[in-house]
Amino acid sequence: MSEQDSLVKVENLLVRFPVNDGKRKVYINPVDYVSFHINAGEVLALVGESGSGKSTIGKALLRIIEPASGTIEVGGQDVTHIKRGALKEYRKNVQMVFQDPFGSLNPTRTVEKHVIYPLKKHQTERIDIDQRVDELMQQVGLTPVDETRIKYPHELSGGQRQRVAIARALAANPKFLVADEPISMLDVSIRAGILKLMNQLREDYNLAYLYITHDLASARYFGHRIMVLYGGKIMETASGEELIRHPSHPYTKLLLAATPGSGIRGPLPETSNRAPNLVEGRKGCPFADRCPIVTDICREEAPPVVEVSTGHSAACHHVA
Repeated sequence: MSEQDSLVKVENLLVRFPVNDGKRKVYINPVDYVSFHINAGEVLALVGESGSGKSTIGKALLRIIEPASGTIEVGGQDVTHIKRGALKEYRKNVQMVFQDPFGSLNPTRTVEKHVIYPLKKHQTERIDIDQRVDELMQQVGLTPVDETRIKYPHELSGGQRQRVAIARALAANPKFLVADEPISMLDVSIRAGILKLMNQLREDYNLAYLYITHDLASARYFGHRIMVLYGGKIMETASGEELIRHPSHPYTKLLLAATPGSGIRGPLPETSNRAPNLVEGRKGCPFADRCPIVTDICREEAPPVVEVSTGHSAACHHVA
């Protein structure tokens, strides 16, 4: 499928927040003119360290945050600034799985109530709700169903709670899911099971995912393409295999060097631990202060997006 036929199309997305520096109000741009697309049935893995703007992009797509400019199209509909009834209708098609399954579930509601709520809110056809709850719970592996339906979140394991969150998201019958670090707070032993479940649901429902993570290993396992973000800017985009085997941007190489099992040996390069400058109007590359190959042009001019190979691009002055 071509980019023109994509389910999700984001063009020049800008999110800005006012901050007070003690003297005057200034703006920061945690998402700074970002563009990408996601096809139906595809997983785009969005990778970067904390503070890079990943979750802000996810919330903007859900319209939890209002974009300052740019466009978001889902299924051919411009949803950038829709409100009220149109926004409610839109959220039938787009749902989110949050990082913390305990924090995202109401502790006073049983499992079945969590799943029933979106069924009643978003379903327009007459359905057997009890039967649909059973089907959803079986699909996400919450068995035995009769016993699990009446449990509260505190009676479940972390993995089970995340399966409830996934069932709740599926209840709206969405076309697109934003999965914001869905396995980072789970035991290592059950992370693969959640990713396997999400992949099976992708195949069953032709779901598209924006998979937000700081972990390149899981991004490679689950994502069809990987987009690397730093300081609100896209550093590099490629297929999972291409990016892992042939990283081009210095930041991607740094992330890989810090990833266990990446095959990259040797000490990490010495770089600054300074947070990226997000102030509106900043100059140059956001990674310049930490880049081991920085030159004067990197500090003064925003890097161009260079096509490294077909489907592989990087924003760097020094990409060969």
